[in-house]
Formats: sequence, C-alpha cells, structure tokens
Amino acid sequence: MRAFFSSPFRLLREEAPLTNAVVIFILTTLFYFLGAMMRLVEELSLFWPLNAVMAGVFARYAFLRRWHYYLISYAAMLVYDAITTNWGMASLIINFSNMVFIITMAQLIGAKRRQMLKTPEPTSVLKLFGYCLLVALLCGLVGAIGAVGINGEGFWPLLADWSGEQFSTGVLILPGVLTMRWPRKPPQFSLQRGIPVVTVVVSAIASVVIGGAGSLAFPLPTLIWCAVRYSLPFTCLITLLTGAAEIILVSSHVIDISIASPMEIPHMLSARLGIATMAICPVIVSVSVGAVNRLMR
Repeated sequence: MRAFFSSPFRLLREEAPLTNAVVIFILTTLFYFLGAMMRLVEELSLFWPLNAVMAGVFARYAFLRRWHYYLISYAAMLVYDAITTNWGMASLIINFSNMVFIITMAQLIGAKRRQMLKTPEPTSVLKLFGYCLLVALLCGLVGAIGAVGINGEGFWPLLADWSGEQFSTGVLILPGVLTMRWPRKPPQFSLQRGIPVVTVVVSAIASVVIGGAGSLAFPLPTLIWCAVRYSLPFTCLITLLTGAAEIILVSSHVIDISIASPMEIPHMLSARLGIATMAICPVIVSVSVGAVNRLMR
C-alpha cells in the first residue's frame, strides 16, 4: 500500500554510508535511552519504542537492510548497556532479542512490499498486525531466556510480559513510522477541525474516571472519528499517543482494570493486547477512507 511506503527522508541516502551509520547509531542510542527511562515498574521497560522504530526505519529504506548496518545498531545497544547497567553477558542475549525483532520485522515488511502495494490496503494493515504478533513472540522467547534471573521473574512470566509489550508497541508505533512524511503544506488549525482530538482526550479522561477493563475501549469511537477526518500519519500519531497513555495509566493503577477474583493472565498483558487490538482499528479505517477518496478523485 502506497501510504505505508511514502517518500524517504533525505537524511538517509544510499550514497552516504558513513552518514547512514552515524544516524543509525544515534537513533538506536536515543530510543534506547527513551526506553530505559520507561523502566517505571520493574527492571524491564514498560514501553520500549526502540525495536519498532528501528524496524520501521530499516523497512522503509531498503538500502539499510545490510548486515553491517544491523551490527552498528546492535553495537550501539551493547555500548549503552555497558555504560548504564551491570547485566554482564546477559546483555548480549537481551539485545540480541531486540535485533531479532528489528531484523525479522524489517525483512518481512521488505519482502512483502510489492505485494502490499497490490493488495487492498486494509489487508496490508492486517498483515502488519500479524507480523507484529509473530515477531513479538520470537523476540519475547529470546529475551525471556536472557532475562531470567535479572529481576527475579521466571521464564513464562517474562515471556508473557516481553511478548505483550513488543506486540502492543509494534502495533502502536510501526504504522506511524511507515507512514511518516514531511507535510507538503503547513497544517491548518481550527476549532472545528480539532473537535475529534478533543473527544479523544475526553474519552481518555472517562476511562480514568469510570475504570474497569471495558474503559480501555472508550477512546475507540473517537479514534475512528479521527481516522475519518484526518490523514493517515496524523491518525497513527493520535493512536500511538492514546495507546501509550493508556498503558502508562494502567501500569500506574490510574486506570483500574483489576477484579476481585484472580486471573491467570496478568493484567498488563491483557491490557496491552486489548490496546493493540483497539489501535489497529483506526488505522484500517484511515487507509480504507484514503482508498475510497483516491477512487473518487
């Protein structure tokens, strides 16, 4: 689908390998830092944007899908860990799990790029949803093996937490990274045009006030309204901010989704899966509306 592979930024160019290497190292370090700052609950991060962002970057720029660029990203992770943590040899496996997500996702999207351009756009979004689920499980499997013993958790809880986080973060971030582009003209702001965004904020506040597991879906109708009114990249941005905010609010117990009876599945895993499932709906609506508009034109 064309919107998912818009024109690349000029910062990365095939004829400038040294610049590409520096940009990859800086991007990896920056988003590793942001993820490390989100270690609000346990030793592992609550929200880890690095893998989805870098996978999207490698997927967008085919000339970056080379082993030496992947190794530069991996080296940046190891350097950051060596400076800021005392994980030792476990850092090799944990960061290798990050590379499993990045490389596998980039290769999957890159291999299906031409096919995605020919198939209906909603189908392409659903494929991306499936890729996120598959790659998150692979990443979580490797990461759980490396992280056993770091924070006292066993293998299966780590696998659930790791896979759930990678799945939800991938679904929230990847559509935005793949559709991001410079605006052709300055955006125009008006009170009437901003009403859908206001309703998203109101629905998020209602989630906090009312609580319960069902409250996580309160923003969905307003996000679909945004998908109808706004462009695909802006819809992806609003969806990302809403989903990330809900994850943080649930983890901080501001949104209370727990119940009196015990649950076999951890609450955060359930919340992340629900938020990821909600987040893909506005993207499907947005690409469908874009396809209809192009057909009408």
